[in-house]
Amino acid sequence: MINWANLPIRFVIALELLAMGMVRVHFGAPRRKQAVEGNQAESREPAWLTGTLGVIALLHFGAIGAYLVNPSFLQWSAFEAAAIVRWIGIALSSLGIVGEIWSAVALGTSYSPMLRVAEEHVVVMAGPYRWIRHPLYAFWLPVMAGLGVATGNWFIIASGTVLITVLAAIRVPREEAMMLQGLGESYRNYMEHTGRFIPRWRTRQAK
Repeated sequence: MINWANLPIRFVIALELLAMGMVRVHFGAPRRKQAVEGNQAESREPAWLTGTLGVIALLHFGAIGAYLVNPSFLQWSAFEAAAIVRWIGIALSSLGIVGEIWSAVALGTSYSPMLRVAEEHVVVMAGPYRWIRHPLYAFWLPVMAGLGVATGNWFIIASGTVLITVLAAIRVPREEAMMLQGLGESYRNYMEHTGRFIPRWRTRQAK
């Protein structure tokens, strides 16, 4: 039997995730093609980190998927939220999704779901990368918070928070060290003019 509870909200969430997934698959395809042709970029991500992120992501997105199928599956972690609050959550997550798509488009074929160094790697400074170095991670915060409020589920918020924490505390420093090693002074200069997750508003005085 179809569970019609919160059907409009579930429909919008499904569209958000579908849009983001399609964009990421689109820009990830060229890299997978290169791997098949023997031009695979060198992976710099340890297996334990990939596995940890995979497990957390499975819990997080699995919970969202379970909610979309039938909210009663996650009744044990549900909390009460007024309809207007849930739609505010939808608006917040939609803004985050737009940011995610904007970031992926700006990154283009440089996008990779794992830490990799490729010969064609350059410092991307288009779109949100003009101001912050990790917009894909930064924009996921409003997505996660918005989805948690929209679904009225604390487990979705908690698992998303753990995912963001691991990305920010463990993967991001490794990613920046990798980029410094591969791109040298150009990336160091880029770091001096951008924030990690939020814009660096202070500007240098002209000499």
